[in-house]
Amino acid sequence: MVLPRSEILSRLREFPVDSPQSLVITPLIYDKRSDIFDADSVDLRLGNYFLLPKTLDQPYFSPDRSSATALHDRVHVPLGEFLVIPAHQTVLGATLEFIKLPSDVSGQVLTKSSVARTFIVVETAPWIHPQYRGCLTLEIANVSNTPVLLYPGRPICQLILMSLNPVRKLAHQDTKQGKEDDVETDANYFGPVYPEAPKFRDPEDDLLRIGITRVASLKRVDLIRSRKGWNRKLAGNV
Repeated sequence: MVLPRSEILSRLREFPVDSPQSLVITPLIYDKRSDIFDADSVDLRLGNYFLLPKTLDQPYFSPDRSSATALHDRVHVPLGEFLVIPAHQTVLGATLEFIKLPSDVSGQVLTKSSVARTFIVVETAPWIHPQYRGCLTLEIANVSNTPVLLYPGRPICQLILMSLNPVRKLAHQDTKQGKEDDVETDANYFGPVYPEAPKFRDPEDDLLRIGITRVASLKRVDLIRSRKGWNRKLAGNV
């Protein structure tokens, strides 16, 4: 169920910060509630930090361990200044607000309709899990034919919050099983205050988990698994 404005305000005001049911969104900047609170959402503002895509040395991109630092340059844009997003280009940004979700609430970010009509598309990871803490990384794409100016501090997206159905314990379910079913937060994206680049393992390590021990590479090298680790051999050689 989508949380209505009354429930959102109650979660923000009536629970202490350390309560599992509390919702934190800070800073909340508005003159009237209607400035940022809709009947079923909260407007979020664009933050000051961005990750701009680099020009790669090779004509392709392979998601691996090095991509988190090799793909982007971090840029700070002060309030009052703007960032130009060229036509058909993308950038990673973050919300100005720091968010703490309750243990029984998940969320989703949608582009504000006024922003979407300028052909700017804003997304975050498809789902924001319960207990998330941090500023939200935003994938911002200019799908228009014209460069667009983005000003940090302006509303850019809407946060939709949804309550989780309570888990019904079965009569035969023991305490140990209940603890194993508890959801843990993803430490890779816990507490960020800047936009976060994606984190990957090397493809050969992911594929090894499903039993693949020979992995092709565009560098004309095959990766072959042995007891001592991954060995590199020229492609085509046995």
